[in-house]
Amino acid sequence: MNPRAGLLFIDFDKGDLLYLAVMAGILWDGPELQSFAGAQRLMRFRVQSMRLVESSWPLRWGGAELSPALEGTGAWTQAPC
Repeated sequence: MNPRAGLLFIDFDKGDLLYLAVMAGILWDGPELQSFAGAQRLMRFRVQSMRLVESSWPLRWGGAELSPALEGTGAWTQAPC
């Protein structure tokens, strides 16, 4: 109903925050969806604006690890454009 969305990405090493305002769309079928085993839909985002706020997050963590549940889903580099 409303394609506007906001995304927040946190750099846990440096404390930077990246805010994105996007227009979102759902891909229900097509070759892109077929590239990811088990996927029932994909989200596509078109960035409208962004803001980087450096060193604003007070907490710090170690390196991120991918979830083992993602191993069988494929990778964006394998998806048709």
